[in-house]
Amino acid sequence: MLRLPDIRHRLVGITGETLGEMFEAYDLAVDALDRFRTQHPREEKLITEYEQLCLEIEREVLVYCADR
Repeated sequence: MLRLPDIRHRLVGITGETLGEMFEAYDLAVDALDRFRTQHPREEKLITEYEQLCLEIEREVLVYCADR
């Protein structure tokens, strides 16, 4: 689930392929980030990259919802 508690109620009412694809991309990115965080040795560059990717997807969802 996205870390967007302020708009979760809006997300429930929005359907569409675009939003579904964003959710899928976010889920994959979070799963990868979790794996990178538990690996030893840690690959900080990948962790930083995927943290940024998750934030970017969250921003995309916010923009998408604002346009609805």
